[in-house]
Amino acid sequence: MTEQDCPYCNFDEYDVIAKNDYGVILPEPNALSKGHCVIIPLRHVSSFFDVTDKERKSLMSLLELARNELQLRHQPAGFHVGFNDGDVFGSPSQHLHIHIIPRYEGQILKLDQRWGMSGSI
Repeated sequence: MTEQDCPYCNFDEYDVIAKNDYGVILPEPNALSKGHCVIIPLRHVSSFFDVTDKERKSLMSLLELARNELQLRHQPAGFHVGFNDGDVFGSPSQHLHIHIIPRYEGQILKLDQRWGMSGSI
């Protein structure tokens, strides 16, 4: 996948929840729960281990901001935070994206093939 074809490189500014110099928070189009969003670096980079120190700090800052906003808006019981790195489950990650998935009391989280799972947690 080239940068021109990358949905994370070609996001709509209208969808931006928050942004800083190195990253952005976007809603997850295939949300697993209410408020599910992704934090992505602005630079097209596939691995968390290839981001610069400034990018990493920026992404962690955006992750904390997303958590705080989700707490205020939706009051979830907790969060599932994760990302795939490398050629995982036969689907290489082309652009790093960190998921923050709100968890709600009594709601089963159904992870799908994007996570290499077919069950619920």
